[in-house]
Amino acid sequence: MGVRGLKTYIENRNRNDLRSWAFRDKLLIIDGCNLYYTLYFDCDLDQMHGGDYDAFEELITQFFKNLRACDIDPYVVLDGGADHTDKKLDTITQRKQDKINAAFALSVGKKVKVLPILIKSVFRQLLHKLKVPLVQCLEEADWEIAALAEEWNCPVLSNDSDFYIFNLKAGFLPITHFQWQNVKVDRQTKKKFIQAKHFTVKKFCASFNMNTDLLPVFASILGNDYVKLQNIRCLTWAENSQNGIQHDHIDGLLNWLSPFPGPEAAVSALLTRIDDKEKAITQEALSKGIQEYKLFPGSLAKFFHSKTIPRTTCTGLLQVLPQCTLRHLLEGKMSSIIIDAVVHRRVFMVSQVEDFQLPCSSETSRPIRQVIYGLLLLGEQQTADIKTFTGTSKCYVEEYCRQQLKLSSQKVEAIQTEGLQLKTLWKEPPSVRLQLLLDTLGVSSEMLRGIQPALHLQMLVTYYWLVNAQPQPSQMHLWGLLLGMVHGKFSSTPQGQRDMLLRPKKLQTARRRFDLEHETAHLYSQWQSCLNCSLNLNSLLCFPVSEPEVASLYCGTLVHHVVRELRRGITLDSLLVRGSSAERLFNQLKGVVVSLVGEDFIKKMRTGLEHRAAGKTQRDYNGQNQPVDELSSGFEHLMYEDINDSEDDYDFNAKGRKSKGKDHKNEIPDVSYTIRTRHKTKARNANHPSKKYERSCFE
Repeated sequence: MGVRGLKTYIENRNRNDLRSWAFRDKLLIIDGCNLYYTLYFDCDLDQMHGGDYDAFEELITQFFKNLRACDIDPYVVLDGGADHTDKKLDTITQRKQDKINAAFALSVGKKVKVLPILIKSVFRQLLHKLKVPLVQCLEEADWEIAALAEEWNCPVLSNDSDFYIFNLKAGFLPITHFQWQNVKVDRQTKKKFIQAKHFTVKKFCASFNMNTDLLPVFASILGNDYVKLQNIRCLTWAENSQNGIQHDHIDGLLNWLSPFPGPEAAVSALLTRIDDKEKAITQEALSKGIQEYKLFPGSLAKFFHSKTIPRTTCTGLLQVLPQCTLRHLLEGKMSSIIIDAVVHRRVFMVSQVEDFQLPCSSETSRPIRQVIYGLLLLGEQQTADIKTFTGTSKCYVEEYCRQQLKLSSQKVEAIQTEGLQLKTLWKEPPSVRLQLLLDTLGVSSEMLRGIQPALHLQMLVTYYWLVNAQPQPSQMHLWGLLLGMVHGKFSSTPQGQRDMLLRPKKLQTARRRFDLEHETAHLYSQWQSCLNCSLNLNSLLCFPVSEPEVASLYCGTLVHHVVRELRRGITLDSLLVRGSSAERLFNQLKGVVVSLVGEDFIKKMRTGLEHRAAGKTQRDYNGQNQPVDELSSGFEHLMYEDINDSEDDYDFNAKGRKSKGKDHKNEIPDVSYTIRTRHKTKARNANHPSKKYERSCFE
């Protein structure tokens, strides 16, 4: 939703629409996805190298620490899946193309915004750790946030311009003006507070002498993600504006609306300006748009208080999901990819910074997703009203990812997991659920013996990545990844500061800019994609292995620096304090990897020193200079956009633009893989593609 340009218009008006507020001692509803997006980029954290999650963790921890110092009680709400009506599909598709463009631009040195793939996982893990109340909606969160704020009579913290339209009694606090880093103390009461800017619809409309009920009409006329009247006919409003004012079309429309007593009169007047053949569709679009902003008690309050699953979630296509899965979704312990796969049979992959001359990094993790799709869509839990691709008895999910620089789709077959049903999965013994996870990642239970449980998932993912990633990771990439895990383990404690990696720590602290090694970026993007999908599968299987703290597993600037230093000839031993706990942990992680893949596999890996040609580290993008130039003019709008997307990364102000991309629904290539099940244990090692790949390395 949201109205493009409204935020800037309100901030630049000289009417005191945003009033200072020493904010403290209140309930606060926080738009979670908007918060982590805004803070990540406002604090200039790494994007090019896959993210610095440890720095992000420190940032979020301090944010909520400061709230509690001011006696502010936060309640965080996250977006879920895409709207079940698909009314935003054009907008989502265009945004995904924009994100591919942005990721490519960043990979060649442009300054744009790309959110690292694991940010949402880090955010929701940290909120659970900090005991901050959290709910993940099953669809977009804007309306539910507004309804909850109205029900509890407390303000909303967000940067989404929709909250300038919802008529909330307690108003709206834009994150941009929420000075959370500078906690102040009231001289009289000695109580701490955060200086904020406060907006209310009532005061805003009073400055126009306008009925507050007309604001939803205003939003619908200008167009948002759901209503696009500009696609029917371009209506000009600037003639009603004051001379020289920025966003004169917004000002003009507000002035035009202000004399009308209510929405009906305004809509009737508007229809007189519309061609007869367009009146019906315009009236219907306006009616739907106005309804989007009508508030009544939602479903979040009850779940926040009692963890009771709302009855509304048990209807429609989501009724196939068992109660435990729904609870994990609502608690934010499970990715909203689950919702999109069930409701839409469609999933959009997250764009990452990688080598755009190679296949999309998400292809490496596709077999893991196929098992997820099989658990969700195959078996007795399916109902007749779940749509299928026609002409086949198989079940597919349409995955949208990039081919070169273009968004495209492929139908990916859901893989049957014999003997396991989602609705009874939580009743299965942990060993059965664990075996399915191991089978999917190509690891036998025997290989898992002797590995500390806390290391299981990250090491399983690293094994899967080593034997499936293309191009094959070199030893340097493996050592860099493991050193990053060591850094994450020790960086959060004072003792760890003294007992840390030496040279990489200094390099990371300096945060020097350096050119991207595209192969390194691509390989680490594949690893992050594999980890993300494995986290989703582990949660769907009711956590047969403990979930690692994601923030401690990957530090982009550090691991890239390590690879560069090793390539320059720095020895691995020189990067660790001899005899330190950091060195011992690195050797432990290295020993686990060797036990999983075998010493011969490690010996036959590329060292990373034999770069294929001088200068090959920097991929030759001369052939893509034209796409870079073409994209440049469109990058500015990616910098300051309102956040309204259905999954892990978000962009600002890509509102109301209809996708011009090709419709791929009628030409979806078949991409299928096979995965073993727990009933094929004898053939497991022989049949798994990872094992075949490993055997070829031994031969």
